[in-house]
Amino acid sequence: MGEVVYSTVKLKPELRREIEELAEVYEAGELGGAADLSRITVLLCGPITGAELDAMNNLRFIQCVYAGVDSLPWSHIPADVTVASNVGSNADAVAEHAFALLLAAAKRITFFDQRVRSGNFEVVGESRMLHGRRICVLGLGAIGSRVAEIAKAFKMYVVGYGRSLRSGVTVDEFYPPDRISDALRGCDYAVIALPLTKHTRGLITYEKLCLMKREGILVNVGRAPIIVKEDLVRFLKENPSFIYANDVWWNIRSPSEDSDVYSLPNTLSTPWVAGAASSRETYEEMLRLAVENVVRYLRGERPLNIVRHEDYR
Repeated sequence: MGEVVYSTVKLKPELRREIEELAEVYEAGELGGAADLSRITVLLCGPITGAELDAMNNLRFIQCVYAGVDSLPWSHIPADVTVASNVGSNADAVAEHAFALLLAAAKRITFFDQRVRSGNFEVVGESRMLHGRRICVLGLGAIGSRVAEIAKAFKMYVVGYGRSLRSGVTVDEFYPPDRISDALRGCDYAVIALPLTKHTRGLITYEKLCLMKREGILVNVGRAPIIVKEDLVRFLKENPSFIYANDVWWNIRSPSEDSDVYSLPNTLSTPWVAGAASSRETYEEMLRLAVENVVRYLRGERPLNIVRHEDYR
């Protein structure tokens, strides 16, 4: 049986043609019931249900459009199915957003903007410098590496934390996964750019937050559940000068349920827009790279960004 590719997302004609040179291609709505789904060998997907995956009993390769794969129904994916993320596809956009949040928090942009709009030009309080400050970048994948690069441009002291340090990435200190306390201790700022896995869920606790400076800033563009929510709320209430700036949420389907976080005065939030949600340019690049990896698989080459099942089960 030849390869049959099913895409849950709409493909531009030129991208579809790239795949059609190597396989049959179907998009959402072009297949019937379970009998048709059973023909699928390659899945290019955004959101997907466990029931749909169960019907794809000839599936051999899954390519996610998005960088994170934590939302996949992993219990419905056989161990012999290769899964590839799209990590790095939105790295520039997310890293830029992380620094937009950091700068907005440090320079109190929204605070002063609201005052000026009401006609109040009085200068109160102090802004914070980035130059020379200690920043911990949690996760040195594509996004974290780009964050570290930008931080260096601001002449910050960069502490890296992760499984490994990429070639060409410059940090002043580097700590492996079992030394997160050393990485966070004494930092002015920290940026979470980690994926959500069974190893990172609940990684940031009250005790870890207490290691940072009390007038620090924590930026989260990774995943919300990396932080223990109740611990964060407690810490923010106890430390009103500390700022939590984020673009990710615990309740994905109903972020309004996270009002116990974003209603606090020392938070700065955006509605999950760092990546493709608010940028067509970013989404189209993500889709192009995802299709490129599908083509790589269909040609018999090893796909990029293969993830380990055991990290998500």
